[in-house]
Amino acid sequence: MAAVKVYVKPSCKTCQKAVDYLTKKGIAFEQVDIMKTPPAKKLLEKAVDANDPKSAFNPRSKGYKEKDIANATFKTKKEVVDLLRENPDMIRRPLLARGEKAILGFDEADYATFLR
Repeated sequence: MAAVKVYVKPSCKTCQKAVDYLTKKGIAFEQVDIMKTPPAKKLLEKAVDANDPKSAFNPRSKGYKEKDIANATFKTKKEVVDLLRENPDMIRRPLLARGEKAILGFDEADYATFLR
């Protein structure tokens, strides 16, 4: 299995649930502080859903509210990826990556499928 990385914000409770899940399942992973080391542009491009790009944003983040993302219109996926790279706190967390694939958020069923 390709190396697993989980991008987290240390104070994020959902991130801690994801880390606990991976640990409990005995899955070796590298934990990365998303604020200090944002995911690579290529990885974010894989994680952002072109059909629902706003789902890649953390609606609780300060930037989400300040930039009124709820009412924003994005013409391209690149716009979303660039904005998230510039503002890693706005990325929906955690971001789980394995090889060239990535998913955002934490759901046990999604993780189980993703990590097969």
